[in-house]
Amino acid sequence: MDLLIDTVVNLGEDEFYRASRYNTHLAIILVNSKDKNIFDVIDETIRQTDLVQQLTSELIVIFLTHTDHEASFLCIDKIKKMADFTYTLAEYKGSRVELIDKLFLENEKKLI
Repeated sequence: MDLLIDTVVNLGEDEFYRASRYNTHLAIILVNSKDKNIFDVIDETIRQTDLVQQLTSELIVIFLTHTDHEASFLCIDKIKKMADFTYTLAEYKGSRVELIDKLFLENEKKLI
């Protein structure tokens, strides 16, 4: 699990850095689902430029490049029509929330 988290953190750091440097939008969606087909549903729904990383059998992180807040909800709605999942940050505890915090902190260090 730690290796997967490190991979997502590294990928996230790169995306945060790129978004900051080029002043573009970046949305991150945490998907928590028991649906065994959720990864395939997400893969069919997102664009080629977006990134998907599976942390556990139930937790997936999606990096939506060049996507603002409103557009990210359009993506969530598309996925929710095809599969059942939860996605609000309030539902995640412990290291899952720390993962996002770490992405932000590491990105700030690169920009200084």
